[in-house]
Formats: sequence, C-alpha cells, structure tokens
Amino acid sequence: MRLLAAQALVALLAATAFPLSARADATVLATTAASTLGATATANLVRTPHAGLGVFASRWDSQDFGTLTGYGVRLGWNLYRQLGLEVRASYLEADDGHLETTLIPLEASLLYRFSLGHHLAPYLGAGVGYYMMDAEPDERDAGNVSENAAGYFGLAGIALALGPAALFAEAKYNLVGTDDELHWRGADVESENSLDGLSLNAGLKLGF
Repeated sequence: MRLLAAQALVALLAATAFPLSARADATVLATTAASTLGATATANLVRTPHAGLGVFASRWDSQDFGTLTGYGVRLGWNLYRQLGLEVRASYLEADDGHLETTLIPLEASLLYRFSLGHHLAPYLGAGVGYYMMDAEPDERDAGNVSENAAGYFGLAGIALALGPAALFAEAKYNLVGTDDELHWRGADVESENSLDGLSLNAGLKLGF
C-alpha cells in the first residue's frame, strides 16, 4: 500500500509541477519531432533509387523457343549517386504443344536512373547473365535440348515511387550465346535453338 501511495503522490506532483500551457507546448514539440523524423526516414528511402528487393512478372519472346512467361526477384544496391548494381533470378516456361521449355536466368546489371520529378524515374542499364535452359519435345519429335549458356542484355525502364515502394516496368533485349545449329530456311542459312529476343518485366520493389 505504501508503494502505491508513493507512486500516486509522484504522479500528482508531476501533473501539477508544470503549467497546462507548458505541458501542451511539450506535447506539440514531441509530435512535431516525431513527424519530422518519420518524413526524413521516408525521404531517405525514396532517395535510394536502386537499393531494395523486388518481385516481377516476366514475358520473354525468344527466337526459337516461343514465348516464355514466369516470375523473378531482383536485389539492388546503390553504388554512386544515381548509379546502381542489381542481381536478378527468374524462372520462365513455355509449352507450345510440341515443346516444353524451362529457362532459369541468373543476371547482374549496372543501372543509371534519371530524375523526372519527385515520383517518376526512367532508367537505363546493361548486364550479363547465365542461362540454364531445358527443352523437351513431345513423343512425335526427337532431340532434347539442354544447355547452359552465357549472354548479355540492354534494358530501359521507368519506376513510379510510392514512398519506400516503387512500381516499375521495363523492356530488355537479350542476346544469349547458345550453341545454335545452322539450317537452311528458304534461300538463307539461319541459326536454330536461339534464345535471343525481347523480354518485358513489371513488378514492385521495396527500398531499404
């Protein structure tokens, strides 16, 4: 009981020791400080254009393996001002009725972001990748194609900042060094089994 009485007395003294106006001013000051700290933290997240973790959906129109669709993850770091480094991993697949294809790209790229207002940010990039492909024909065809190959790409995209998060969309052209086979196609000799082509990605990234 003595302990409870002492605590009540301390609380009463603290409540009456300062005028009401002083307590109100302190409350306003604390609220303003918390709001400023929150805004500063959010601004710092927005100012990290490449640092963050993202997920995306992907569509890859390859030269000889049809249209592959799938998903991926991307992880980025800021290097210097608007320049960033990013690594990606994806899983894509296609089935045209005669050939089932799976593709796992592992990629790294350098990206440069341009400022376009407070929310929109176009960017350009280029990178290299390692591509693991497996293509299995149905029973009517023969010749399974399994291959790991290196390649490179260029990309252009735009990001829409929403606080610490950002929506993005981009186009990427891929050149993959697969072991293409030469075949007659009409009057020309062209390569087969090529993964070269345009891919489109769109997704969400969270900054840190």
